[in-house]
Amino acid sequence: MVVKVQPLSMRFVQGGMSMTEQTYIEVPPKSGRALVVKRGDTVRVTDIEGCQVADFVCFNEHDHKEFLSSGKTRMNAWKVRISTGDVLFSNRNRSMFTITADTVGVHDLLFPPCNRWLYQHVLGAPGKTGCLENLSEALKTHGIEEDQVPDPFNLFMNTSVGPDNKLQIHLPESKAGDYIELKAEMDCLIGITSCAEDVSTECNGGRCTPIGVETRC
Repeated sequence: MVVKVQPLSMRFVQGGMSMTEQTYIEVPPKSGRALVVKRGDTVRVTDIEGCQVADFVCFNEHDHKEFLSSGKTRMNAWKVRISTGDVLFSNRNRSMFTITADTVGVHDLLFPPCNRWLYQHVLGAPGKTGCLENLSEALKTHGIEEDQVPDPFNLFMNTSVGPDNKLQIHLPESKAGDYIELKAEMDCLIGITSCAEDVSTECNGGRCTPIGVETRC
């Protein structure tokens, strides 16, 4: 893991000076990382080279039985594609994150994380592991087991439902440097991957590249 912790940065405010702490993590291709953010913190996820999906999951830091629900997020937004101003909801219908900035506007709430079973039985790549396994590995030090990993908010993933009602995956629209920012509405444990799908040419353009994760408070 490449972790770069930036020094405290100063900013002047009326009546004196305050500090803003920023932390930067680079998630290598085909891997996952976990970190804790506090209520009010902002998480910026950047597609460093472009055309790369990142799986994003989160849990209530103090009660892991509360976690991201893609279904309740869709229900509360009444749409399948969310962007700036929309909220990620938990399985208890509570706000976990609010999207405060988004340079792409194309993300996915339909697909589960890619996984060993999918590669073996659907995509013809036996032995290959995916984002489910990578999220599980990253989160296990926090007591999260593989069966507890929820369906993610798939950042930068470009999907649709075809006229035959079949799910379709397209090339991501994100370019190098594109990002999404999410403000934490509760203390959260988050897991994030640089998606491992390089079997097809659609999901990540046929090659996997790093994802940048910056947190600031």
